[in-house]
Amino acid sequence: MIGEELEFFAVRNQEGQWFHRKGYSGYGETWVEDVLQARIYNKIGPARAQVTFFAKNYPSFGIPDIVAFKVTESYVMDEADRVKKKMEAEERKKKKREVQQAERRAALAKIELEKAQKEYDEAVF
Repeated sequence: MIGEELEFFAVRNQEGQWFHRKGYSGYGETWVEDVLQARIYNKIGPARAQVTFFAKNYPSFGIPDIVAFKVTESYVMDEADRVKKKMEAEERKKKKREVQQAERRAALAKIELEKAQKEYDEAVF
């Protein structure tokens, strides 16, 4: 366990919905019910900027709240086995693909050989 405490922030409106950044071209809902879809800030400044924006531009909407999340527990995940398995699977896939390509090249070469042999036989006889 890492011994540091981390703090994250999210913006919640008066109806209990969470601010969700829409992103490029404004697709999606601005406010969502699920906290897992909420925009999480690792500094309080950007969260405060969102609160100020909504307070200034939508005064009838009410002033949103900032909810702070404190993370006190953390752990290190050993990913070595997972990554090793993934790399081995990719290597097997690569080898299989190389074998298939070699088989295709061999089949095409055989067809070309038969075609050339036929042309040679017609030219000679």
